[in-house]
Amino acid sequence: MSEQMIYHTTDDNHVIAIHYWPCKAQASKGTVIWLHGMSEHGARYQNLASILNAAGWHLYCPDHRGHGASISDTCPAGHIGDQHGWQHLMNDVASVIHLAKEKHPQLPVVLGGHSMGSFVALGAAEQLGDTLAGLVLCASDYHPGAYYRLMGLPVRFERMRQGKRNPSPVIRKLTFGTWATRIPEATTEFDWLSGNPEEVKRYIDDPLCGFDCSTETWMQLVTAMRRIQSIAGLSELPETLPVLLLGGEQDPMSDNGKGMMALEKVLHAMKQPLQTHFWPEGRHEILNDHCRAEVEQAIIDWLAECTE
Repeated sequence: MSEQMIYHTTDDNHVIAIHYWPCKAQASKGTVIWLHGMSEHGARYQNLASILNAAGWHLYCPDHRGHGASISDTCPAGHIGDQHGWQHLMNDVASVIHLAKEKHPQLPVVLGGHSMGSFVALGAAEQLGDTLAGLVLCASDYHPGAYYRLMGLPVRFERMRQGKRNPSPVIRKLTFGTWATRIPEATTEFDWLSGNPEEVKRYIDDPLCGFDCSTETWMQLVTAMRRIQSIAGLSELPETLPVLLLGGEQDPMSDNGKGMMALEKVLHAMKQPLQTHFWPEGRHEILNDHCRAEVEQAIIDWLAECTE
């Protein structure tokens, strides 16, 4: 079915835009809430929506604060807020879960996310896991707390130097810039996203993609990651919550998949119900890479298993 837009006013009066693709009511099996990554937006998941709808799943993709159509004076492009931005993201996810459950009261809800969206989804599942039937982490990563403490040093310095709402060339060089250099014979700065040149061009040509996030957004993310990826944080996941890990082994953001495999190891040690799929040639956006059809099928198959 065609995309619908929902505009939801949050408890702090921020309006988040939610891209909603409903499936036919008589065929509905459940609801997926999908959280997009940094410097992109929910409308990019039209292809995923088509696949999920055909399999009987509704799809909700909210635009994070400072992204897509969820931009305001307090959350300009790339900025999730001057303070408490991470908790606002958690509250936003809770609002979308509540909305989905109100609209489809008898259906299971699965939460998923790509890249930064996977981190937000993980944090939300630690707080709201009892309301979920499953968790999908796509193109994610894992590091011990010491890594995030170290990463926080230049981010904190750049926040002092540039201001909370402004981006930092240093942070860009340490992140997007570094990942771009790890693709041999790259023709654009975003080849690290996908091995499909048409998808890379589509990203570059999209005015709502590729922007730099603010220093405060990065600070909020780094601080939250140290907490949600700790053993104490991960232990907050309901012990019966099924988790699906999806990643590319040529993804520079996760050190060519090593970060995803480290996350797999930690969750496995904690005896979390877990299924993993890694694609040898996949880069960061496996849902926009040559392996797309296989990734989509893995999601559909897992959804059927975890909700049967």
